Amino acid sequence: MAEHASEVNADPKGLVQRRETRTSTNWIAMIRLFDGTEIPCNVKDISKSGAKLGVPSSWDLPSAFMLKILGRDFVMRVTLAWRRGNYAGVHIDRIAKLPPAVETTAPVETTKPDYSSIGTRSRRFLGE
Repeated sequence: MAEHASEVNADPKGLVQRRETRTSTNWIAMIRLFDGTEIPCNVKDISKSGAKLGVPSSWDLPSAFMLKILGRDFVMRVTLAWRRGNYAGVHIDRIAKLPPAVETTAPVETTKPDYSSIGTRSRRFLGE
């Protein structure tokens, strides 16, 4: 009988060896569903191919969604791999670089003040 890959890679303590090194993080992120809904979450750890997210169990997650780490210039398309309580594991399908932020405020047009009336008297005060 063939053994599962996880059993082959298990150490004596029963822990499964990962193919890639995971880096512990505590990044703030946003899950963006394809209908535009945004769900705040945090990235607990990440590797080249996946991540562990902290997201309230009250949110139902679809099988695929976008993940944006705040303060970074990229967005990831991910697939839900597992869900347990307030945690979710995702597989990173694609990473896309975001375009540079465009300033949204229009430049304010300034008009030169009219100083020609300074120092002149109004006729109504002169009694004329």
